[in-house]
Amino acid sequence: MLGAGHILAEQFSENAELRQRLREVLNRTGQIVSTRCVTEGEPAKPTEVAKPTKPARRQADRDELIQLSPKDAAETPDSSLSESRHSPQTVQVSPPVGAGQPPATDGIDAALANGPTSGGAERVAQDSPGISRDAPAQQAALQEKSHLQTADGGATTEDDKTALQISGAAASAQEVFEPLGRAASGPAPAVNAAAEAGAKTEPPVNAVEAAAAPVPAAVAEPPAAFGGAGADGLRPLSAPAESGKEGTEQAPPAQGATDAPAETPGGAPPVWPVAAKVAKPKVQPSKAELKRLQKEQRKKKLEERRLKAFADYFQYKEAIRRIPPHRILAINRGERARILRVKIECDLEEMYRVVDEVCVLPDHPHADFLRGCARDALARLILPSLEREIRRELTEQAESHAVEVFARNLRKLLLQPPVRDRRVLAIDPGFTSGCKMVALDQFGNVLGHDTFYLVGKPERREEAKRKIGEMIDQFKLDTIAIGNGTASRQTEHFVAELLGNELKGRNVAYVVVNEAGASVYSTSRIGREEFPQYDAAVRGAISIGRRLLDPLSELVKIEPANLGVGLYQHDVKAKHLRESLDAVVESCVNYVGVDVNTASPALLRYVSGLNQLTAWRLYEYRVQNGPFRSRQQLRQVPGIGEATFVQSAGFLKIVGGDNPLDATWIHPESYEIAGRVMAKLGINPEDLANRDSSAKLADRIAKVNRQALAEELQVGRMTLDDILAQLVRPGRDPREDLPRPIFKHGILKLEDLTVGMELSGT
Repeated sequence: MLGAGHILAEQFSENAELRQRLREVLNRTGQIVSTRCVTEGEPAKPTEVAKPTKPARRQADRDELIQLSPKDAAETPDSSLSESRHSPQTVQVSPPVGAGQPPATDGIDAALANGPTSGGAERVAQDSPGISRDAPAQQAALQEKSHLQTADGGATTEDDKTALQISGAAASAQEVFEPLGRAASGPAPAVNAAAEAGAKTEPPVNAVEAAAAPVPAAVAEPPAAFGGAGADGLRPLSAPAESGKEGTEQAPPAQGATDAPAETPGGAPPVWPVAAKVAKPKVQPSKAELKRLQKEQRKKKLEERRLKAFADYFQYKEAIRRIPPHRILAINRGERARILRVKIECDLEEMYRVVDEVCVLPDHPHADFLRGCARDALARLILPSLEREIRRELTEQAESHAVEVFARNLRKLLLQPPVRDRRVLAIDPGFTSGCKMVALDQFGNVLGHDTFYLVGKPERREEAKRKIGEMIDQFKLDTIAIGNGTASRQTEHFVAELLGNELKGRNVAYVVVNEAGASVYSTSRIGREEFPQYDAAVRGAISIGRRLLDPLSELVKIEPANLGVGLYQHDVKAKHLRESLDAVVESCVNYVGVDVNTASPALLRYVSGLNQLTAWRLYEYRVQNGPFRSRQQLRQVPGIGEATFVQSAGFLKIVGGDNPLDATWIHPESYEIAGRVMAKLGINPEDLANRDSSAKLADRIAKVNRQALAEELQVGRMTLDDILAQLVRPGRDPREDLPRPIFKHGILKLEDLTVGMELSGT
């Protein structure tokens, strides 16, 4: 049955009617959903766990803080050691918190003060109700308990300590004493500086709180009762021996310890300060480690910028029918970067209804089985296929829209009107490297170049004013072109101040020019071949100035993708984008026309019928033989045959040649018809080169009955209209009808605006 179900599911997935209806449902109810996915370099957030309690410090760890030299151990007499072994241990303890009644310790203190006599022990046993005559057994049990707790890393409670000492006092009175090594394994109480000063602190309630309690700042002087220093030079902490015993000597403190303080009133033992731990010196990281840290920091900052760029799509949802193309490209970019996870959600209930309606008959005996197979086909085969199909179509539509927007913006940029008959001072702004300026004549030829600085000492600004003024006076410049890149605003303010003060009255204006792609041209092969004697900075300034004189001729030298006039250009197919932009450039070049005697090879290669090879041959022929005098001379260029000449001659203009028609849009094939039209209207060919007679020609042509003239000359009406339009405006540049750039003489402020003023944005 499982195999049959898979076969039926595959058959259902190939049902064209079912797929079409499901696609309609998906288009109507589908939504693109994007969420954030964790990147490989981003660590997962650790789960919060409870902090472990601080383990109890072992008595041996505390003993290591006070050391005894071997010399001091050798000077300690054995008699004092044996005598101190039988002396009772006196420790002051506080009652435990929460106990019902505090232990009666007055009698114990009095008995201990009288010395280790059996009578004293009996009096303790009689006066203290908590002490029985079976003290040795109780002491052994408590010592065993203390030993086990210490071995486990824990701490004994205050009740255990009190009971242990009471039992120890009674046992010493009866001369029953356990071995010293077993008693020494238990933790000895320590007296901190606060207790020594008389401050009362509450003891820990239990062993856990005692383990988490802070280590005291000072510990008591270790007595000789426990044998002084051991074999390892360490000295255990315990109560001092009775001061009244003869032959007992106090061992000196370990090396580096301070002098012991005097005993406090009440018989409290002296306190020894804890030896401070020496901090480890900080190790300076190596150069390799520093580089690694810097690399990780840069990587982290880059990752933060990437996440910030896609933050709007971490919880994003929009219907398929309404999502704009640029969001599709943005989501695809985030998915490729593994920052976003994208899926399509739809109305599954409606899809189930469609599947049941198409694939399952109502009265079928195995309707449930067929319904399960159909839904398996929907979830496993049909929905993933439809999702991929719809996303592919959305991506193709978005890419086509992006290329269309790019082409439209590029066309506007290429068709900017030129500025003719102006001598330009082009400035490429900059801070550290300075501002590069180049003087150009009205044909774009370089006259001179220099560099000035706006950042630094005030003398630099004065020197910059002097250099600009000298260059303007020397080459008779009347326009300043400023690039809109780095330091553009600062340079604009500086130039406006200069024109308002030092250069006031010289009729010099400035304009801001889009410098997108100028740096690419300055380092490209075309730039190096055109200006090999200048460095890249000067070539960039030359490109800025020439963009003002003739934008089309200069912008065609740069790859269209580097002009920065479109978004998501790296998200579309490179081949599709390149073909579309090349078609736009070719359309603009042929729409404007090319002066064959001044055009560069980069511009000539976009002329219809020419390619890069024939453009270079045309340029080399012009360099070797001088300017072209007529269009017929183009046939002499190697590589230009009859078909190439017919296709390209109408876009190649020759201004000032032998035939005035060579400067118009009239193709050489139509010269014979144009001659008959001019003869019919009484127009002299020399009048075409005279702009003063263009108004008279326009009036004469406006009165002509064009339909009758076309029938008389046996030419088409559209051909006649084109010829008459060129006779009215010979050599017309279609860019002249577009808005020209605005030349400024100062910074325009908000207060300078008046009603009716027209402005242009940048």
